[in-house]
Amino acid sequence: MIKRVRVYLVRHGHVHYFDKQHQPVNPKYARLSATGIAQISQLAEQLKAVQMDQIFSSTMPRSIQTAEILASTQRNSIIQSCDDIREIKSGRLKELDSTQAHIVIKKAYQHRRYALDTFMQGERWHEFEARTTHWLEKILLQQADLQHQHILVSSHDAVNRIFLNHAHGLNQKDIQVQEQNYACLNILDYFIENDQIIETRILLQNFTAHNVLKINETHNALDDVYQIYMKTNGFKREMI
Repeated sequence: MIKRVRVYLVRHGHVHYFDKQHQPVNPKYARLSATGIAQISQLAEQLKAVQMDQIFSSTMPRSIQTAEILASTQRNSIIQSCDDIREIKSGRLKELDSTQAHIVIKKAYQHRRYALDTFMQGERWHEFEARTTHWLEKILLQQADLQHQHILVSSHDAVNRIFLNHAHGLNQKDIQVQEQNYACLNILDYFIENDQIIETRILLQNFTAHNVLKINETHNALDDVYQIYMKTNGFKREMI
């Protein structure tokens, strides 16, 4: 018997990754901004038409906060937080040679093209891909066994990009084309038979309820980090 599991995959809302002095905020503790809360609240209004069988988030505050807002319109508001879908971890960019910044930061999502073993001198790409795809496959089989048909996953930019590459059958390709704006929604159907994923369909990708036409969406997260890195001389001074 073939079972279908529909995944509502969400990137968290807007976050301020830099403080007022334009120094990096530890991403482990970053929370949604007022803008991010408003973005996710708009999405929650859209998603309340679907009753989720299970809600997942990462264990990072911005992901949990996003899941809590989305869960507030659901009958099932229990959130299961999982370490394996935490965002990929960067290294210490203050120690980066500025001549390498354009490749290491701005081109980080093209790690295969530029032979980057790690994400911004932090977590190794192959380890990140392994932990996230293993989690996804495990959860899909578990949810199918439970007869669950609708699950919500509150996650992160790079994590979602990996999942989308996986769905497109592009596991050996770079992830830069899988754009994920703040508070975006992706809908993916997985068909499972005999504990195997036999088919995947992408129904919706990078939909933003707060900005359907993507007005002024010209930069991704890496562009923003690189811009501030250059303007602050590698985060060594305040931005003028």
